[in-house]
Amino acid sequence: MRVLIVSDCYAPRLGGIETQVRDLARNLLRHGHEPAVVTATPAGTHRGREVERADGFPVFRTTVPLPAELPVHPRARGEMTWLMEHLQPDVVHVHVGVVSPFAWPGIAAARRCGVPTAITFHCVLGGWSRAVGRLGGLSPVRLWQEAGADLTAVSSMLAQQVLQAGAREPVTVLPNGISLADWHPGPSGEGRPPGAPLRVVASLRWIGRKRPLQVVQAFAEAVRRSGCRDAVLDVYGDGPLRHRLEQEVVDSGMAERITLVGRVDRPELARAFAQADVYLQTSPADSFGISVLEARTAGLAVVALGSSGVGDFIEHGVDGLLADDDAGLAEALAGLLADPQRLERIKHHNRTVPPTPEWGSVTGMNLSAYRRAGARG
Repeated sequence: MRVLIVSDCYAPRLGGIETQVRDLARNLLRHGHEPAVVTATPAGTHRGREVERADGFPVFRTTVPLPAELPVHPRARGEMTWLMEHLQPDVVHVHVGVVSPFAWPGIAAARRCGVPTAITFHCVLGGWSRAVGRLGGLSPVRLWQEAGADLTAVSSMLAQQVLQAGAREPVTVLPNGISLADWHPGPSGEGRPPGAPLRVVASLRWIGRKRPLQVVQAFAEAVRRSGCRDAVLDVYGDGPLRHRLEQEVVDSGMAERITLVGRVDRPELARAFAQADVYLQTSPADSFGISVLEARTAGLAVVALGSSGVGDFIEHGVDGLLADDDAGLAEALAGLLADPQRLERIKHHNRTVPPTPEWGSVTGMNLSAYRRAGARG
């Protein structure tokens, strides 16, 4: 099957959508299909039309010079129409968020060319879904669906928001995938070295909606509640809140226990997870929570907000603990810090029971979406 994948953002940018789109194309290729990617993300200084084949499939970069390399192209619809007429894909798979200035024109181009279209929502829609839903039959989501597009979302929480934005049933859950080999340590795992402190980790962008300050706050409160003397926190990532996060560490009174590691590549993060115990997630705005899935696959117990998308693959009391609010996060983490036997039971489960959203099954779910789109087209 020839699949053209449309995404505003792509490698070398780092992020959830960028990683998932690239891994999807790699897995489609591995299963004998013919993926191609079109994006508005440049790879270097070149602007205009550019094609590369670093991963064995073509990546078409259609870019113009803009501040901060924004994924915008004034002729996006025309550029993608030309590309679709040239490639003649069997299906177009468009990955969208609340604002997708490049991907949305890809939907229009696919409709103009008469190509079956699958659309996957990745980001929390929030107030946008309510505002758009009030448009009724004029909602763009409804119009896409009525034109034959197959609508999917990366979690059940997000699928409900797509319905709220005007879609009709069904909106299928199409989870992000993970490669077990990249994260899974095996039944025994490398584990925390003897005598090493109990290690809590978080990996996130240091921006407001990811709430990195609350990571520090929840950890500090959990340590105070539990009386745990050997717990430490490592925070991975980077972003504009770096200075505020550094100050939060100082203000917590536990600076000697907390390390702001910064951004690292996937293999290094996997090695860090292999020697950690608990993953702490504080963002209710995670439509899926790919870093949580990575940590759970690595065998860590998860402490997270149940209102986020992680509830699709984290069962409370089995894979970790889900909380309703910040106070609940601190309480849940304190409970694990004070109960090493319960912590080890959860870690053992996560090391020995693979998570459901593995790429072998997720690739098949994507192919099912493509077949549904073809049937509707």
